[in-house]
Amino acid sequence: MKRLLTLSVVLASLLFLSARLTADDVSPDKQEAQKVQRTSDNNSSDREGADIIILMDSSGSMKKTDPQDYRQPAAKLFVSLLGESDRIGIISFGDSARVLASLTEVTKKNREVLFNTINKISSKESSTNIYDAVKKGFDELKSCQKKSRIIILMSDGKLALGSKKKDDAAFTELSGILPELTKSNIKLYTVAFTEISDVKLLEDMAKETGGFFRFAKDDKDIHLIFASIFEKIKSPNTIPLEGETFETDKDIKEAILLISKTPGTSTELIDPSRVKHTSMKYGKNIEWYKSNIFDMITIKEPAVGKWKVKLSSREGNKIYVITNLNLKTSFDKSFVYKGDKIKIDVWLERDGKILTEKDVLRQVSFSSEIATPGRESVKLDLLDNGKYGDDKPDDGISSREFVVNEGGEYAIKVTAKSITFKREKVIQFKAVSKPAQLAKQITLSKPPLKKKTLSETDVSWKSVLVKFGMINLLLLFIVTIIYLYKKYKKDGFLKIGWLKKLYTLWDTGNDDKD
Repeated sequence: MKRLLTLSVVLASLLFLSARLTADDVSPDKQEAQKVQRTSDNNSSDREGADIIILMDSSGSMKKTDPQDYRQPAAKLFVSLLGESDRIGIISFGDSARVLASLTEVTKKNREVLFNTINKISSKESSTNIYDAVKKGFDELKSCQKKSRIIILMSDGKLALGSKKKDDAAFTELSGILPELTKSNIKLYTVAFTEISDVKLLEDMAKETGGFFRFAKDDKDIHLIFASIFEKIKSPNTIPLEGETFETDKDIKEAILLISKTPGTSTELIDPSRVKHTSMKYGKNIEWYKSNIFDMITIKEPAVGKWKVKLSSREGNKIYVITNLNLKTSFDKSFVYKGDKIKIDVWLERDGKILTEKDVLRQVSFSSEIATPGRESVKLDLLDNGKYGDDKPDDGISSREFVVNEGGEYAIKVTAKSITFKREKVIQFKAVSKPAQLAKQITLSKPPLKKKTLSETDVSWKSVLVKFGMINLLLLFIVTIIYLYKKYKKDGFLKIGWLKKLYTLWDTGNDDKD
């Protein structure tokens, strides 16, 4: 019996050690996923809105490409367009990256603080350390739990640190961090600022992380680029500006006008009662932000009817609306392959529910206008008839298929129009050539293993202890059966075949007595 007990202890120890090693071998990624899942469950109320980090180039070349510092009011415009459920952080980078503002809630009170932070962005650094900027942005976001986490990188330069050795090392590190962003579901939106920037690198970085890429030809375009990024992230409803007029309806709770202008000119707004508003004098329900190249005008509870805006520029004017009657679409891709067939679908929602009432929808027409890279415009009616790519008739969702025949930038404007209202939405994406093999565009390096935290070790030990207890109970049962069989085998245990075989295995070659 002593031999049996000793052997059982040895077996239990070996099995315990095996279980412990198995627990130690649980991948850090899996442990981190378990940790994130628990944290997410406990903080679901914090997941609304978006967490966004803006990386702003402060290298010396910006003195030439952005001599008027137009990127500062453009960043302020972007901040102003966000809501109070969003948070934003500001990082300036050149020789290295510097956090000017950690993630800050975009409340009315905090906007002035964020504006003052943006004013600190300079053009004094001698090099462009894109890797350090992305790494700092990743550090700021990786522990956040919001569903939407985005880094916006704007640069007019290349990954240039003064020597080929440093450049190669930074590129290798950058290649290693991109899959980490993807695994963490953090998207990288990149803006190549002017022709001197590394357009291909910035576009590849966006594609690698499922983000969005834009090219700003000159400094006057930068606020339009930030507006397009806002549209991609938030997918707001707009209403059309027809000439110099637009109409508001009873479902619109707020209208935000982005009016581009020629430097040195001013904007005038005339409401349905023919009262004139300017940046110097405007109504109590209006907020007005003025810069040299655009005005942003917010109208709370706008009067129903026709408004007029005196314009000095016809390009880039937008009217975003917050409304109970929203135009929705499921198409949100940033990149597609040339030759792909895409489906454009739209529907109306009132207070979060799809409108399916036939009497209402009969009065609404849905359409799309596709601006192609060749500057041709393709117009398609969107139908709810179960044909031409529409899935199901009369479900409230109208759609149409479209083949992307050429590479380049596309913009799809989808429209819902009736006698009483108009809603629009713009979807931007880029068509790229399909590679011969769908491989990674950027060489990836293996990320280092992450050191376990105390809480992760505790979780592993709990699992080990449970397994250890179960193993010992099983061994105790086996030893007890063998002992009883050997001691009382004359009383009929020999008739139990499997006990006899088990005992024979243990007793082979051993003649000692208990």
